[in-house]
Amino acid sequence: MPGLYCPTSWTPLPLTDSCVRAYAKGPCLSLRARLTYHNPQPQPVEGVFVYPLAEAEVVSGFEAEAAGRRVSFQLHSRRRSQAACCRAL
Repeated sequence: MPGLYCPTSWTPLPLTDSCVRAYAKGPCLSLRARLTYHNPQPQPVEGVFVYPLAEAEVVSGFEAEAAGRRVSFQLHSRRRSQAACCRAL
């Protein structure tokens, strides 16, 4: 299932709000989602966002904000991204 998980126990964090917009243009689909999760723990937790993709699907950009800190990326070249991912492993 897609969602935000606590990696120590792989339990999902509760989704409290969502707004999803999809745009179709020819064979392409663009999806924007604003998802708000709740941390039920009194201390901060590390999270892993899981969104399974089919082999032909690609994420071209992603942005996340937690505790006022924003992290984002934008894909410029699928080949370069795959190479960087392999080096990280």
